[in-house]
Amino acid sequence: GELIGTDFSDYFTEPDKAKEGYRLAFERGSVTDYPLTLRRPDGTLSEVLYNASVYRDEAGDVLGVFAAARDVTETRLAQAELARQSKELDRLAELERFQRLTVGRELKMIELKKEIESLRRLVQRDEGDSDDQR
Repeated sequence: GELIGTDFSDYFTEPDKAKEGYRLAFERGSVTDYPLTLRRPDGTLSEVLYNASVYRDEAGDVLGVFAAARDVTETRLAQAELARQSKELDRLAELERFQRLTVGRELKMIELKKEIESLRRLVQRDEGDSDDQR
């Protein structure tokens, strides 16, 4: 009963935008998923998608408007969390690529050092052999 006789646009954070949605419903015959922010009596805000349809009699005269606002606050929060997690996943994938690259490079360096050490020993042995032959 507390909605009867009140201006519906006053329940939204942007009354002019709410009135525009109402006007569009009359102009087009309906409006679908028009985003608004509802201010509840306790002051909390809810994101809603406003849908409205004008209904007419056989002569085409407007009899009224059926309007509903669907609360999408939880959906929006879930979408934001999904985007945050997707960004974090991308960051982790990049770190993993970097780690693979650096570990691969490090393993290659260890392999090269072993090869150098092996060659150094061969050279020393060959030098020792040539000293023995003199």
